[in-house]
Parts: sequence; C-alpha cells; structure tokens
Amino acid sequence: MGQAAAMTVGLRVSDVSGQKAVRASSVPASLSVAELVQKLIAKMGLSRNDVEGRPLHYQARLDREGRHLHGSETVGDALREDDAITLTPDIDAG
Repeated sequence: MGQAAAMTVGLRVSDVSGQKAVRASSVPASLSVAELVQKLIAKMGLSRNDVEGRPLHYQARLDREGRHLHGSETVGDALREDDAITLTPDIDAG
C-alpha cells in the first residue's frame, strides 16, 4: 500500500485570482506538468482564450518554491503531497 500511495500525489490548486480552487487527489506521479495543467484547466473551467479570442497558455507556479514548473517535469519529481500550485496565464507582452 505504501508503494501505491507514492505513485500518486494530492494537490491544492487555485487560479491566479484565488477565486477558483480545487483539490486534485490521486494525480499520477508519471504525469508531466504540461499534462497536469491541461487537465486542471478543464476541471476548473478556466478560459482557454483571452478577451480577443487568442489562445491562452497556462503555467503552474509551485507556491512552496516560488517558481514556475517546466511542462516537461513530472509530477513525481517536482511535487510533494499536499503542495499548492497556482495556474497563471502565460502573458506575452507586445
């Protein structure tokens, strides 16, 4: 049972405004951060387009370390049980 529990991670997730928050339990450790973000966008009902209709791209910010996670990182390598992450839109200036 201990090994099976280590293969998933439970996370607390919010959007950048803090108005939408969910608990993501049993996230597979083998999942990439990019895959996790896509699943969370759908689960949280976040907009996929900006006000002008352009696609929005989101990043996951790991609150514990104060950094944005790379999409290629795996959940098991980057995150710990009960970590809090914030989904932030990737804003391109200009």
